[in-house]
Amino acid sequence: MSITTFAAIDVGSNELAMKVYQLSKKTGIKELDYVRHTIELGSETYTNGKLSHDIIDELCNVLNRFQKKMKEYMVSDYIACATSGLREATNQILVLDQIKLRTGLKVKVLSNSEQRFLCYKALALTEPSFQSLIEKGAAIIDVGAGSIQVSLYNKSSLITTQNIKLGSLRIRELLSSMEKQTTNYTHLISEYIENDLSTFEQLFLQVGKFKHIIGFGDQLKDLIRLSKKLVFSKAITTEQFTAFYHSLTKRSLEDLSKELNLSKEQASLLLPTAMVYQKMISKTHAEELFFSDLTLCDGIVSDYASRKEKIVATHSFDEDIIEAARNIAKRYQCNIAHTSNVEYLALTLYDSLKKFHGLGKRERLFLQIAVILHSCGEFINMNEVNLHSYHIVMSTEIIGLSHLERELIANLVRYTTTNFPRYSRIIDGLDKDTYITLAKLTAILRLANSLDKSHRQKFKNIQVQIKENSLYIITNTLDDITLEKGLFIKKADFFEEVYGIRPILKQKRSI
Repeated sequence: MSITTFAAIDVGSNELAMKVYQLSKKTGIKELDYVRHTIELGSETYTNGKLSHDIIDELCNVLNRFQKKMKEYMVSDYIACATSGLREATNQILVLDQIKLRTGLKVKVLSNSEQRFLCYKALALTEPSFQSLIEKGAAIIDVGAGSIQVSLYNKSSLITTQNIKLGSLRIRELLSSMEKQTTNYTHLISEYIENDLSTFEQLFLQVGKFKHIIGFGDQLKDLIRLSKKLVFSKAITTEQFTAFYHSLTKRSLEDLSKELNLSKEQASLLLPTAMVYQKMISKTHAEELFFSDLTLCDGIVSDYASRKEKIVATHSFDEDIIEAARNIAKRYQCNIAHTSNVEYLALTLYDSLKKFHGLGKRERLFLQIAVILHSCGEFINMNEVNLHSYHIVMSTEIIGLSHLERELIANLVRYTTTNFPRYSRIIDGLDKDTYITLAKLTAILRLANSLDKSHRQKFKNIQVQIKENSLYIITNTLDDITLEKGLFIKKADFFEEVYGIRPILKQKRSI
């Protein structure tokens, strides 16, 4: 039996954490050790915009201790990830270089959507109730140090996911200077949080019923210790949580820090965390709450084990990503019949060209999302639709996609109807491999889009045949396709330039 010893390291905004696991196909994921060190990277970043020399020094010293622990367990592989405390620091690149030189560890800075996606993956893989909860309607609320993520599921489908900068540590840093200026600090926090959550309620909470709230995040493990009732295996009612919340508001920081053996700074993060959940209870009218003590480390190992086929995923997160894109398209009133037809045409072409493009499932997903969103810019202005669509995609977070992946999709949308640039003129950040992938996907999307330029779905069924240096697209239709033929020829030139084969459109007029 093949057994892997793996370490997951979270360079978080509020603490450094490492979990060591044992992985095998027979036993799945088994946690061996869990070490933590409180270090408020986010406190410096959110206040000063960068990390100081002293905190970088402490960070590297702790990571070196983690390295020693990894050697004790003879760890064969590791992944280290950083979140907003490092992501938002202006000296991020310098800090990463210092970490690599002084500890030998390579740290990946996660985008927000990547970070939350990993945690959701851990939930889906390790919590048996996950699928039944999202089937009945659930709001997944991840309260971190820097921000919160709210994802709404209805009938197992992801409706929306939104990031709001209401993390417990960020709130504390923003409002701490005002604490002495008020006699009711709890009300001050409440007022600050209410503004953003009310906006979220107006925009997104009118689309369905959310019976359950699933919560996890940085401070939940301490809330669970405090209440001794907030556990994922058992649901608690909203009334029970409300009673717990009100009791928390009456506790002093001194009492909380003593009971939980926390510093006052750490104890001060509990109230903002609990308040977010309390407000979401009132806004969603949820009946039950489930809280998990899963961490980002658990998300990292779940993703790793899934990719290494040590465990089998029961929930399709690709479908979540696609469903999120469809809901964005609905929000911008895209022509669903048109995008559905172009989606069918583009994916049929993609699957028929596997030998020629050499791309995989992930790139197929990028193409599918780009098709769904390629015309969303029409909502803003009928002129320069591609540019407006580009900006919408770049400004809209899609859970499970990294920033670079979203940039690839945005550029794919952008160059669907405009001249494809030379590599020397492409947007900074896209390497040569990404540029080539972008060209291959753009060529397919242009062809597919040209076949439904009339928006009348004349090409509902096509056959694709590749003979010698030609790609034959054959359709059975009695419709007049003069318009499509003319536009197809224009798009065929770029396709031939990219793939080295000439697309040819054939019509069979059968009854």
